Amino acid sequence: MPPKIKNKVKSKMIKSEIKPEVEPDLNPEVHDVSQIKTPDLKSIIDKCAYVNNCKSNEKKDFNSMSYLVSINLSHSDCIKLGHGVEKVFKMFICASVPNLKDIKTKNIKGMKEKDHLFIDETKKIIYYAEIKTNLNLDTEKDKSTINKCVDIKKELEDKYNGFIVKMFLVGCRYISNDIIPLDICKKYIKIKNHLVGLNEYFEALSIPFKYDNEDKYKEHINYLAKKMFKR
Repeated sequence: MPPKIKNKVKSKMIKSEIKPEVEPDLNPEVHDVSQIKTPDLKSIIDKCAYVNNCKSNEKKDFNSMSYLVSINLSHSDCIKLGHGVEKVFKMFICASVPNLKDIKTKNIKGMKEKDHLFIDETKKIIYYAEIKTNLNLDTEKDKSTINKCVDIKKELEDKYNGFIVKMFLVGCRYISNDIIPLDICKKYIKIKNHLVGLNEYFEALSIPFKYDNEDKYKEHINYLAKKMFKR
């Protein structure tokens, strides 16, 4: 028993000799925090190389529908214009081809949204289309667009047994597919036979109308934009 008491005493003595580590004073000259000056943000902005080399790019993307519009549009306006184009062309198609029925249902959360969906009961054909105002998407977005088109086409084929499903990716920036730039076409090589301009889309739906030149199309798109945004 006595040796154990001695060990406890010795342990206490060792502990008492251990001193806590003290953080070194990294700024020994400044002991009052209030004396530290906050750097001027404007002067840092003036010195930033990235800021000084940055230039504004006011050019419109040639591959975007906004390129055809004479008025300035915000990003939000461009999105709204896309929705407007989608709805106006749907009305135009239904008015042009009476035997086509719009069967697009209301959007359901978690389900893939379809831009255009028509049925021709007589010919047993389903027409499904994605309407894009800009096909110049980054790699991930163009891949997701392709996958969406392929997946929905398969779903429709399963649902409408006995019907032919015709699928289109409509680049409505272009009046015909022969003016879609090659670098854009390469993005959608997997569904190249389904990539069309407006004239090819109208022809596939048996609509007796086509744009002979881009000027007429510009006139329609600018009329729509000014009507939407009260310009």
